[in-house]
Amino acid sequence: MNEGKVLPLPSETKPPPSAQPRKVGEMREHRWFRTDQHQALFTKRRYLAPLQAHQAPWSVLVAAIGPYWKEGCEDAVWAMCKAHHEAGYEVAMVEIPDLCYRPYDALGTMRNAAYMQAMDEGWEWICYVDNDVRPPEDAVTRLVGHMLPIVAPRLKYLNGEPTGVSQATMEGGHGPAMVSSITLSMIVFQTAVFRPWWRGDFWADAIGAAEDHHFRRLAAIGHHPFVDTNVEVEVLGAPHYPLDRRPKEESGAFQRTT
Repeated sequence: MNEGKVLPLPSETKPPPSAQPRKVGEMREHRWFRTDQHQALFTKRRYLAPLQAHQAPWSVLVAAIGPYWKEGCEDAVWAMCKAHHEAGYEVAMVEIPDLCYRPYDALGTMRNAAYMQAMDEGWEWICYVDNDVRPPEDAVTRLVGHMLPIVAPRLKYLNGEPTGVSQATMEGGHGPAMVSSITLSMIVFQTAVFRPWWRGDFWADAIGAAEDHHFRRLAAIGHHPFVDTNVEVEVLGAPHYPLDRRPKEESGAFQRTT
């Protein structure tokens, strides 16, 4: 037992640089880690993806678009975040304030605010979730584990209505599959994807700027989305116009009353 004694981290036990022989052409790097687990994660990442090292590997900002949760959804997302933390990764769950004046008219601004926060705070990944999704506890851990810049789960709509969304009809059990567009109910991005839009202007606000429009923009710089057919997320609501219907003028989510 080393009770009451602060043990040096592995990086601190090495001799000073001048005492270490230098190989021809060697470029040195010295890192100090908070814990042995932090160092192990960093080393694992260097081995799996040497060109994508990150100081906080697989760290995720889970951004809920609005505070209007359907039954059981907030707890399910919270449990997913807790499981990712218990797996050894850094994670945070935040609600993006409702900035809409009329239904859904500022969802783009809200999504832009979310990825700007993720970039400012140094998160490697951002996971967008709508207020009507119920993911399994291991969903985000499994999705970021693929190291795909854009990946989403299969969707299971519980209202029983036809949606016209391909993610709900894809056959499960086949791993990641490349698609042309993804519904934004739950989706994970590597924050680096948004570097060309570092001013926070990727997502458009107009309802007419549908998913296809945005994923065509991403395809133009070489990013294509994937669906992990092994991960299924329940959705309590229905897709919004223009996917299958125009929004109804109802009180509630994403509407200001006058």
